[in-house]
Amino acid sequence: MAEYAVKCAVDQAIQLSAEEQARLEAAFFVDYIDIHSVPEGQLASYQAFLIHSRILTKQLERFTQCRYIGVRAHNTDYVNGELARQLGIAVRGIPQEGANAVAEHAFALLFAVTKQLSAASHNVQAGKWREGLVPNLELRGKTLGIIGYGTIGQEVAAIGAALGMKPLIASGRGGAATSLDGRLSVEDVLRQADMVTLHASTQAGGAPLIGSRELAMMKDGAILINTARGSLVHEKELAEALRSGKLYGAGLDVYEDEPVRDSLLCELPNVVCTPHVAYFTRETIARMNGNLIDRAIAFFEQNFK
Repeated sequence: MAEYAVKCAVDQAIQLSAEEQARLEAAFFVDYIDIHSVPEGQLASYQAFLIHSRILTKQLERFTQCRYIGVRAHNTDYVNGELARQLGIAVRGIPQEGANAVAEHAFALLFAVTKQLSAASHNVQAGKWREGLVPNLELRGKTLGIIGYGTIGQEVAAIGAALGMKPLIASGRGGAATSLDGRLSVEDVLRQADMVTLHASTQAGGAPLIGSRELAMMKDGAILINTARGSLVHEKELAEALRSGKLYGAGLDVYEDEPVRDSLLCELPNVVCTPHVAYFTRETIARMNGNLIDRAIAFFEQNFK
């Protein structure tokens, strides 16, 4: 018997263990749904949603009984926050649980690009050996530009330093350098770095952080890594910089539109793409799911018991 008379819809993108399901179902009446295919009329029957997919405005408008949306992410930009407030819906994310996993994935992409791992693996599988390969790059001694210096950016800086790289740190979207902590402006980091990795947050309705202007600032032959948000990068302009040879390569885990369909960017030979899985380790998922459930239960315990 559920402890609270609350119907809770769980996005099927969130894969809960049997133990996690049991804990959630002890608190709420739970349905597991595909949030993008469920009949719109059904959305009005839930008081709580736990999601890991973007909620369209037209869907959110149907959440007429909803009082709580839990987002399995640190950033809650999957939901139109202003509209949610107008509807009286509390939107809550979870603490940053995947910093180590995302930092490791950023370097996995960086190694894959610099060592041409996709092309090299394809060659061996196709019996072509070293055909078409060129000498690859070392990381030691390279300047690593880190844009966004929260928990993930700090992990990336530590790994980079351990590999013998020189981290340059920018925080935010441009502006003057902050002399107190040695950070540089975004523009200065772009101009000086051999390899740039993005860990900044997005701004609602804001322009991409990296477009043609910023790409032109980067060194010839530089590398761009994005494991933060797809909206940080103008994909068509990045594709042009990659096709022209301005950039050596790019490693991407996030995209303007997800899931990716027929992306010309991901078809380029100097791009390594992964399907938004930087955070997706067993350890991180267990922590994220636990926090997601804990916060939902705590909200209704505090507000509706």
